[in-house]
Amino acid sequence: DQLVERYVALWNEADLAERRRMIAERWSEEGVHANKRTEWRGHAQMMERVTGSYEKSIRDGGYRFETAGNAEGYRNVVRFNWYMRPASGGKVAAQGFELLVLDDGGRIAADYQFIDPTPE
Repeated sequence: DQLVERYVALWNEADLAERRRMIAERWSEEGVHANKRTEWRGHAQMMERVTGSYEKSIRDGGYRFETAGNAEGYRNVVRFNWYMRPASGGKVAAQGFELLVLDDGGRIAADYQFIDPTPE
């Protein structure tokens, strides 16, 4: 659960230097984050990915990411759901499923993201 809380906190982080530090702490140097459309590899590309998401969804969109509280792990794999909803509260605007594969040091080696249909 702590890993997932720290993971979600990264996507909400406003401070650029702190965001960079969090990525280096959480992802292996060659770690990958992928969804159906794109793949980002390494800390520099991950920084671009998280910063782009932050600017669009948090800074400009007024949303916050949060965990669904259903983290489950087995060996070096963790899965969980997340929500994006208005920072002021309200209905879920987006939701997804994350599958993390950790390296031997406990950092993310692979992060596979699946966006789920948003409930009406």
